[in-house]
Amino acid sequence: LYSCIEPYNFEGQETRKILVIDATVTNLPGEQMVRLEYSYELDGVDPEFVTGASVFITDNLGNSEPFMEVGSGLYQPDPSFVGIVGRHYQLTIETSEGTQYQSSQEELLEPATIDNIYGQFLALRSETSDGFDRGVQFLVDIDGVDENIHNYRFEYVKDYEIEVPYGSLLVYNAETNTIDPREPSIKLCYIKEPSETLDIATTSGQTTNVLREYPIVFLSEDEPDLLGKFSLTLKNYRISSAAYQYYKDLKENNESAGSFFDRQKGSLVGNIQNTSDLSEPVLGYFEVAGITETYQIFEAGTWRDEGFRADAILGGCANLIDTVQTIDILNGNVDFGTNLIYNFASTEAILEETGYNVQTLLIPNTCADCRIYGTLQKPEFWD
Repeated sequence: LYSCIEPYNFEGQETRKILVIDATVTNLPGEQMVRLEYSYELDGVDPEFVTGASVFITDNLGNSEPFMEVGSGLYQPDPSFVGIVGRHYQLTIETSEGTQYQSSQEELLEPATIDNIYGQFLALRSETSDGFDRGVQFLVDIDGVDENIHNYRFEYVKDYEIEVPYGSLLVYNAETNTIDPREPSIKLCYIKEPSETLDIATTSGQTTNVLREYPIVFLSEDEPDLLGKFSLTLKNYRISSAAYQYYKDLKENNESAGSFFDRQKGSLVGNIQNTSDLSEPVLGYFEVAGITETYQIFEAGTWRDEGFRADAILGGCANLIDTVQTIDILNGNVDFGTNLIYNFASTEAILEETGYNVQTLLIPNTCADCRIYGTLQKPEFWD
């Protein structure tokens, strides 16, 4: 059987620019910002930053604070400006074309205290296999500050050590044709990883405004995070019920996103509108939140007695060590490639003219240079 298929050249309709607004006002310094860009409905066009806009917020006492453009589509106020608990704030944006957008008034709620951040060693049934995922579940306890329902959004940052097994101790200096001690050490580095998920919680439906053992992040034994010293920094945003519902809908939309055949939940309505065209879709939300922030540091081996066994990383490095003649390095006959000098070989033989050991050990940089994975900059709040 043969059949013919008539080619169909799809021509997308003219795409419509949609304003996307990400805006935050809190009680902490350095957190206030408005980010503006245009997105497009079709064709996968990259976002277009909104520049040259007039951006300011007003409160219910008549105070106004301008936000100045500090980068592509990014607007910030004077660094000294912070939101005040109990005040109501409204965002106003006027684009360079003269279109005005305005948010509803949002109250800055009193932040709730983070009472405790802690970890529990668990073996959870795996979602991808028949076995169990062993690791540490980090949890938080929070007490409410009044009798009203409390809604929260969480952000966290993980800081942890990463240590390579054969940190390079020596470096070849081509200018002086010498092999010198390496300074600073590149054996131990630090990794900072902010959360990338939308995490919200509510006390609605509970008898008290208390969160107990709320899960923040699970770290399994096969991840490197808990091999050494580790800290978890948590930001707790106390948000309004409307903001919670917006984020809940956003999260559900993102989790259900798939093909065109999926049932669509409709447009996600935020709290910002075009003042002269209420039918225009505007994406994003003006978040006004009371924030508390704290951190907890955990030493290596904290959960060892409970059975936690972190898998070592780069376990095959010992098989990658290469021994070369030191004189060949000095004569320029060694192509290092991505290798680094680990150390001199442990031999009593010495090159009389240099005092170096006769043999030198090379190893791939992935086993010898922690800077491939992190930075030498230790977190400021670590001891």
